Amino acid sequence: MKKILQFIQSMTFGLILLGAITACSVIGSLIVQNGEPMTYVRYYPDYYQIIFALKFDHIFTSWYFIALSALLCINLTLCSVIRISRISRQKPAAYEAAFAPVPEGNASPEQLERIRQKLESMRCRKEERNGITVYYRNDHGWYGSFLTHLGLLLTIILFGAAMYLPKVIDEPCYPGDSLILDDGTKITVDSFRIEDETGKLDYTSRINVILPDGRESGIKEVSVNHPVSMGRYKVYQQTYGTVGKIRAERNGKTDEFYLENKDFMSADGKNGIWFDELYPGFITDDQGRTTLIQSTSGHYENPVYVFTLMLDGSADMMMAFPGDTIEVKDLVFTFLDPVEYPGLRIKRTPVMINPLLLGAVLLMTLGLYLAMFAQPVIVAVGKNGYAVRGPKPENTQYEINMILKQDQKGTKV
Repeated sequence: MKKILQFIQSMTFGLILLGAITACSVIGSLIVQNGEPMTYVRYYPDYYQIIFALKFDHIFTSWYFIALSALLCINLTLCSVIRISRISRQKPAAYEAAFAPVPEGNASPEQLERIRQKLESMRCRKEERNGITVYYRNDHGWYGSFLTHLGLLLTIILFGAAMYLPKVIDEPCYPGDSLILDDGTKITVDSFRIEDETGKLDYTSRINVILPDGRESGIKEVSVNHPVSMGRYKVYQQTYGTVGKIRAERNGKTDEFYLENKDFMSADGKNGIWFDELYPGFITDDQGRTTLIQSTSGHYENPVYVFTLMLDGSADMMMAFPGDTIEVKDLVFTFLDPVEYPGLRIKRTPVMINPLLLGAVLLMTLGLYLAMFAQPVIVAVGKNGYAVRGPKPENTQYEINMILKQDQKGTKV
């Protein structure tokens, strides 16, 4: 049991976990996340079964990614506890040990004086006891490793909170229309495209986000795995759809409407068009029989409107194509080209998550700086010699060696 605990809190185990989490993150950035099943069949025809089996389509919420993150948090927690307890023992012990006798004769009086001058130029503090002067600096460097582990631990926890705590809203929005959220935030879809200029599928929306305080994102493109962030909000391209559109004219007045299933377009409530369905295309066989295509991906190549004409108490099911016109009493309907629209996923993060996450990253950065560039310096200087003491004294010893080397060459320092 003791060996297992030692392995769990070891750096080796932590690096293994970091490597596994990094690999999962790379997979999650390369493969579309949280898409519809047909998205993976279309994008990854040779690998979609593996993607579904290994949960690569939602890897950041998979059980194994959560387990890896939890184990890393345990590893970092144990490492942090151990390090802070070690620091509480090692730091005073190192300063006390610095007053132990120093080797005699390992430097001449002139060299010792230059060493003293060098240490004082480094703004080292000093303390004298029993004929030994101890120079020391960078007391905060003792905490570099501890703060690095603590910052990384908090970053993982807060990143998980930023991923799992936000309120998620899935809403379709037609081009030109806007979504008004409960806090007054306005998201307007300027346009949406399924294919780029080369004909490659890219499912991209152009949106504008206006926050309640008036801040505005400007027109930004949202595509799969490339969200737009504004304030507490993150807007993702989640799905897409196609909706029918019709123009109605009456007495010289014209208006256009999006058509949803079972919409009834009428002036008197009796005569008009009862919209049934929009189909992406049709197939005509050798006998002239027409079969409607139920579903497709991408553009509707030959869209077909199916509707019921309600006229003077009769009901006749009919089909129409974009550009067709039909008169119903004093109404003239013109079927227009269908409109493709995005389904947006909107995530609203709790107010304090992002500032706390930034603080955790800054804490980790501070820890890395202290660990790499602020190593504690402890040098004991006696009457006839010196000694470099404390954790990782290599850098300080190197600078002192340069002083001794210059002195041997007769170079004035």
